[in-house]
Amino acid sequence: MIRILSYCLNLLFFAGVLFGDVGRLLEPLNFNNFNQPGKVGYRGAALIAPMPSKHKSEKVSEKESHVILDRVLLERTLGEALSHRYQATGKVLSYITREWSDMKVSPNFFLKIRDCAPDELAPSSFVRFEVWDEGDLVGQFSEPIRMAHMMEVFFTTVPFARGNKPSSAHMTTRSVDVLKQHAGSVFANAKLSGYQLNSNLKAGSPLKWNHLTKVTLVQKGKIVDVFASGNGIYVSMKGMALQDGVEGGLVKVRNLSSEKEFQARVLNENSVKVHL
Repeated sequence: MIRILSYCLNLLFFAGVLFGDVGRLLEPLNFNNFNQPGKVGYRGAALIAPMPSKHKSEKVSEKESHVILDRVLLERTLGEALSHRYQATGKVLSYITREWSDMKVSPNFFLKIRDCAPDELAPSSFVRFEVWDEGDLVGQFSEPIRMAHMMEVFFTTVPFARGNKPSSAHMTTRSVDVLKQHAGSVFANAKLSGYQLNSNLKAGSPLKWNHLTKVTLVQKGKIVDVFASGNGIYVSMKGMALQDGVEGGLVKVRNLSSEKEFQARVLNENSVKVHL
């Protein structure tokens, strides 16, 4: 009887544990938080450039597929073509003088000069040219243009008197149009040795070739050394200059021994050279 009573008490204890109020042992659930967006993190394996959208890609392709040949692009292209045609140093600028109708071409279009009148770099010219695009002839055109040839030339920084020898130490350079006002100017890469001024120049003046004359190195009646060479023969002698001579110029010389006269090229103030 006691065993049966003990068994019944144990059965009642386990039933209380199983079916009792265990909610107090758990955290209450908040269903309102389910509607809020959560933060999701990820870690990429590498950096990848974003792919452009289809709309943006189409715009880029359309932009690169053609250019507008307007006045500005035409003038720049003409200048480059004329510079190549005449193998000009410096920069050639061209300006069309009539209305130009814009046209659509590919970036690989080509402009070909047919002829110019006059056929040289000049302030005004009449140019005939063709425009080719992707192997097809777009059109033939004839346009009057104005041109400028921009070159670096010498300008004086100090006054020069007649007879002075110009020196680049007393010069500066400027980029000017040598087809008009500054035609005949001395380019900045020219050698000034062997020249002297034949007129006075103020500071800030452009140096032009008509301002210069070659310096007389050998004077008439001066005794000079004569060097003769050719065919494996080298001879030196004394001679008398029969006329004034400039560097690199020819002068008549008389051999002091044989009295024979001949032409010789001036090397410097004291010597001339003859090629046998």
